[in-house]
Amino acid sequence: MNLINRSIQYALSAETGNTDSVVVGVYGKSDNLEINGTLTIVADDLDEGTTFDDLSKKQLFALATKKLPTLLPNLAYTNYQFFVQNDTPVRLTAYSDLSNNGSYISLSSTLDQSDFTDKAIESVGYEDVKSAVKTILSQEFPTS
Repeated sequence: MNLINRSIQYALSAETGNTDSVVVGVYGKSDNLEINGTLTIVADDLDEGTTFDDLSKKQLFALATKKLPTLLPNLAYTNYQFFVQNDTPVRLTAYSDLSNNGSYISLSSTLDQSDFTDKAIESVGYEDVKSAVKTILSQEFPTS
């Protein structure tokens, strides 16, 4: 998935004027996933001896995209909806989100029968949808 940088926002300390954290807006879309998020980068995410002011926009975006795969396993699955054609479910869209220490992610995933090899799409349940989305995410955003 090709991710793009939608925004960068600096949070400055009221006492020192130094950058305390940076919030990076991230967006990406593939055939079956659409992700929109704001990821907070804190000092602990930086290499030792590096400050936020040392980093370019590209470097900050790289830190955010590096952090993304570690957050995705914590998504909460809020709902899913079937798309029905001729009284038969043909695909579904699952909606997920995350709010975690200043990082916010929303994800929509479009799944079809090929994502459910062991049962018919009309009989899938919550755990089946969760598992299918996790499989796609692990392919799109490997953690290694």
